[in-house]
Amino acid sequence: MSLLLCAATGPELAGLVPGFAPAGFVPDKISAPTASAAKSWPEMTLWPLRLKCGPALCCITGVGPVNAALATGIALTRAMAEGTPVTAVLNAGLAGAFDLAEHPLLALCHVREEIWPEYGLHDGRSVTAEAFGFPQWQPPQGPAVRDRIALAGLEALETFGAHQHAPALLPCTSLTVAGVSASFARAADLRARYGAGLENMEGFAVAYACARMDIPCVGIRSVSNKVGPRAQDEKDFPGALAALTRVLPALNLI
Repeated sequence: MSLLLCAATGPELAGLVPGFAPAGFVPDKISAPTASAAKSWPEMTLWPLRLKCGPALCCITGVGPVNAALATGIALTRAMAEGTPVTAVLNAGLAGAFDLAEHPLLALCHVREEIWPEYGLHDGRSVTAEAFGFPQWQPPQGPAVRDRIALAGLEALETFGAHQHAPALLPCTSLTVAGVSASFARAADLRARYGAGLENMEGFAVAYACARMDIPCVGIRSVSNKVGPRAQDEKDFPGALAALTRVLPALNLI
């Protein structure tokens, strides 16, 4: 029975698990995003680490939904083959916020639902998942999965000693995209259509891979920027990486 911690990039994993480094690598300095150490950590590799609850596993998925789905599937099947089956996943990393008044810079957010706004029938202006004849997956029980998937609550981590309630975490819904929104028009359109608070590039894919294997997935995001064009004071990537160091302590995992 293992907990898997995953993040899209080396710096994000280094922020999530302070002091961790794969064998042969030097830990990155979270305050120095240009440092090369964590950026050189290989993707889609399963590493052991130790939390307060005992042994756990971690991996870097790579950026984007395709990498994230592939890496999560590889990690879950490899862990099972090696005799340390994963029973819960914690996916953490950076995300943009559509409204910084609602989800401020450096805030930690507990994602309760992920939306993939790029799956369905595209009429030239927008995508409608329900208009497409094929769902992504029809579970044996429950509704078909199209463009939305629910994530687990913090109670999914209680087996590993985590607190069920973490007041420092803001509840939210997040969009997963392959193309980051870089215009006011796209950001406003996505916000109006889906009402999500955050935008990221891996959350839906990780949660979907977990759902297919009946493994609960918890999503935590640190707000690094405003979605779309932003002013200098509407982004803080180094600060958001440093904020990830608060996740595991808030959950009582370290």
